[in-house]
Amino acid sequence: MYLTLRRYADAGPRVHEAAPRIEAGLVPILKRSPGFKGYCTFASEAGDGVSMSLFDNEGQAARANDEARTWVQSNLLDLLPDPPEVFAGPVAIQAGPGGGEPHLGDDGNQLYVLIRKFENISEPDKAEQFTREISIPAQSGSPGFRGFYAAWGDPARTRAAIVVLFDTRENADQSNERVIALIREKGGSIVPHPTRVVAGRAVVIATAT
Repeated sequence: MYLTLRRYADAGPRVHEAAPRIEAGLVPILKRSPGFKGYCTFASEAGDGVSMSLFDNEGQAARANDEARTWVQSNLLDLLPDPPEVFAGPVAIQAGPGGGEPHLGDDGNQLYVLIRKFENISEPDKAEQFTREISIPAQSGSPGFRGFYAAWGDPARTRAAIVVLFDTRENADQSNERVIALIREKGGSIVPHPTRVVAGRAVVIATAT
């Protein structure tokens, strides 16, 4: 699976205005794209506009992203005039409730997205082991857990992004506090402190079904 994250700096206040256009125009494009798995967008609590998309592989993601970029430039330029910061990479780890698949759901009022970005990871194999053995179990057993994705942002695996899905901000915050404590307690130099954490309630959600 292939993950793409986009952050539009300071565009958060305009996300709700953009949402109806995205649902009417962009979502149908994504849904008919080969390999499409899921999409959501939200206004982060730091004031940015953020989107996440998931495809089966990089090639499918690239083709759909080109079409989506063209649509955004034609239909959202007044709300999103500046190009986004983009993170993209293959998903190395994913998890869902009860050991199943992650679940974005279909109701924007019930999906809270938390994204952590990491830089300068020096021991990627050990970081993956920490994630599988410590981080995921600590989160997957949390109330309201919907899903987890971890993706590498470069071939050397020095950059990574982790996306965690919950039903509410309260449950996401509680889980995040536990994970940060575990990173400090057991992560050592293996897992650096996140360079950025963005979070918010989804206002648009699309899935393949």
